[in-house]
Amino acid sequence: MDIKELTSPCGMGCFACGVYKDNITDEMAQSLAGMLGIEAKDVVPCDGCRSERGSIFLGTTGCPTKTCVESKGLHNCSECSEFPCENQMPVADQANIFPHNTKLYNLSRIKLNGLEAWAAEAGMIQQKYFKGKFAPGKGPYEGEDTIQSE
Repeated sequence: MDIKELTSPCGMGCFACGVYKDNITDEMAQSLAGMLGIEAKDVVPCDGCRSERGSIFLGTTGCPTKTCVESKGLHNCSECSEFPCENQMPVADQANIFPHNTKLYNLSRIKLNGLEAWAAEAGMIQQKYFKGKFAPGKGPYEGEDTIQSE
């Protein structure tokens, strides 16, 4: 697996994505089909954000972040002198479905520890995003609610 090739310009790990061609399950294809309003048999697994087709979620429009990174001759946004920019700004819209709010965290971890070290933790980061609980000031955690009154 080529970690560099399977890390999107915006800091998502294609290798840890449930719709990436090597990871997609029948259950994920069914879920994706329901979201897209198509038959599961018509779901085309993603080849990764850096592939010719790019992310399956962008359709034919292409990715402005990918275009920006490529035009600057960079691998990802963490290498940019303007990082972070508005392209990485978290937003609540569809945050329960897509891990887009992890981009800024992922890019910061890449910048801090390097691509390989981040790749080793990318699956855990995505798991915590979707399965973890949130406590103000604590970040994601696993298990029961640990908010204590003082």
